[in-house]
Amino acid sequence: MMNEFSNQELIKWLKLITVGNGLGPVKLQKLLERYDNNLDTIFSTPVSELLSLRFLNEKIINSFNSLKNANDEKFYQLIEICKQNKIKIIPFISNDYPNSLKDIPSPPLTLYLLGNYGLLKKKPSIAIVGTREASQLAKEFARSFGKGLSNSRIIVTSGGALGIDTSAHIGALDSDIKETISVLPTGFFHPYPTENKNLFEDIVSNNGLLISENSPNFKGATYAFLQRNRIISGLADSILIVAAGETGGGLEQIKVAYAQKKPIFCPRLTKNILPNGGIKRAINEYGAIEIDTVDQIIESLPVYSRI
Repeated sequence: MMNEFSNQELIKWLKLITVGNGLGPVKLQKLLERYDNNLDTIFSTPVSELLSLRFLNEKIINSFNSLKNANDEKFYQLIEICKQNKIKIIPFISNDYPNSLKDIPSPPLTLYLLGNYGLLKKKPSIAIVGTREASQLAKEFARSFGKGLSNSRIIVTSGGALGIDTSAHIGALDSDIKETISVLPTGFFHPYPTENKNLFEDIVSNNGLLISENSPNFKGATYAFLQRNRIISGLADSILIVAAGETGGGLEQIKVAYAQKKPIFCPRLTKNILPNGGIKRAINEYGAIEIDTVDQIIESLPVYSRI
């Protein structure tokens, strides 16, 4: 059961993360730590005291004051739209925010959830990722592993993109368990890619979960596609890169997973699953482990998270 924030608490949170002008995730986390995550205390703290904090400056504080005194209506409307569409808003300071994401560099400040919220903290979880320009053999591999991992009661997490991501999600949906998580780079009212609209609906209707760090009306931006990578691997115990070129999103995801200290797996090169230029780099530069079976991934999981 998810803990509920009141509308006023959510409005304060949404105002705080909108401040900008230099109040990025790092400084915001320092501010939250300084006041024990208490929004009421932050909002009632005198300007003189805020100015005494080394990591805040006058520009940030002026912006904060403007938002603090701004009309609540647009924030209230966002909250109501989310409620009407069964979208859950989870602030970073919520007890329901997953610890696995709190531990990564630059964690998302807010999560928007649609579907089975319980999957957010369910373990174990494996991310299956790769290129949109995947060969048929690569797609079949991703689908097979998605199904096999899901049947072993392991949550399959991916990004909902065409190619490998789609195949992994379909594999999980083909399993007896069907639970899968898709992390979108856009808001839920503008699902991307549009070709996967039905897939996203199937995920939700089959006890799965959609996640975005962006509000429902966000149409997308180039940076958002890269940013969602840290969430995909951040939620997972390890990551399986199925196919990737020497450059592109698949390899960027591997770099993020490596920085997060996540175990990285890939198909054995002798299987000739293409494209594999990025897979070779993942092996040589990021220590990716070649595998043949689902069981090899399962056996690598920490004892406490095995089924």
